[in-house]
Amino acid sequence: MRIAIIAQFPIDVLDGVMAGRGAGPAATWLPQLAMAWEKQSELDIHWVVLGRGAGSREPISKWGQTFHVVSSPGISVSLLLGRWPQRLRYGRLLAELRPDLVHCWGTENLHGAALEVFAGPSILSMQGIIGTLYKTGDLKGWRWWLFKHWEPAALRQATVVTSESNWGLARVAEMVPGKPLRRIEYGVYPSYYEVAWAPVPDAPEILYAGGLCRLKGTDVLLEMLKRHPERRWKMVFAGSGYLEEPLRALNDPRVEVLGNLTTHALQARMSRAWALVHPSRADTSPNVVKEARVIGLPIVASPHGGHAEYVEHGVDGLRVDSEDPEAWFAALDGLCRDYEKCQAMGAAHHAFYRDHFRPEHTARAFLQLYREMLLGK
Repeated sequence: MRIAIIAQFPIDVLDGVMAGRGAGPAATWLPQLAMAWEKQSELDIHWVVLGRGAGSREPISKWGQTFHVVSSPGISVSLLLGRWPQRLRYGRLLAELRPDLVHCWGTENLHGAALEVFAGPSILSMQGIIGTLYKTGDLKGWRWWLFKHWEPAALRQATVVTSESNWGLARVAEMVPGKPLRRIEYGVYPSYYEVAWAPVPDAPEILYAGGLCRLKGTDVLLEMLKRHPERRWKMVFAGSGYLEEPLRALNDPRVEVLGNLTTHALQARMSRAWALVHPSRADTSPNVVKEARVIGLPIVASPHGGHAEYVEHGVDGLRVDSEDPEAWFAALDGLCRDYEKCQAMGAAHHAFYRDHFRPEHTARAFLQLYREMLLGK
């Protein structure tokens, strides 16, 4: 059985370049999935990676799979032309590969256009759900409007849609009622399992990791810090975005703005943080929250996304059901005043999540779905 997987795979990992979270700056859940498939032999797996601004490369063999890196039509041009260039490109590729099943990851790069030129069974695995993210008001401009416009078309074309959270599946069901859905958890990169959580008792530190923007709720943390400059704990931001400069402009000695970090550097900051804070307004299931739970950090999170499914309030973290900066300050300040409570929260459900987020579970779940769709078993 031949499977064609169309995804923005961080191809540098095949050359041993570990830049960014996990194994690349994007799609940090894919390398560990490919690695977990190394020992399977029943499927002939071909990854198709459209490289922006790069020419085609010879196919790369790695982990018993084949990676095809091919030049990509411009996204803006494809959007303006109704995705015709993408459909043409995928049509040619799939005619050459002749897969039994096509598996597309995400709608952000127009991968769903491939489903319109393939007559066989197909899977669309959702990452961010653009229609929901667009409602936050943080995705502006004609490009995002067109991405939102084409997303339901891709969902309708897929035979099965998967997501890693019930929240994500519910958003898909709102757009395409009656579509067959499957929840499959995406795993955490193996090196996170080697990080020891060792927060310093007399140096409380809260970590935020992700885009610095309104969609992720960074504006709420910014306003909180403005109102409470006299704190006994440090707030650390890892990531980039248009709110990076306003955070730096605080000139607060208890605020660190680190920009984008390498995997090793981020893991070092996670190992010493008392908790990870995630005030997002919409998130399917961010990997950084999973990485934090694998290491052992408590999570202080909003209820707006799949990440909230990993937080039992008062047990292994805190849920803040408000955008009021005062509510976030109360939760974080209270946690930073009680080291023993922080330790107890980090230990709660830790063993469960270390098993739950193993990438081999993801690999088995997708193999089972492939078998069901191709063999009926």
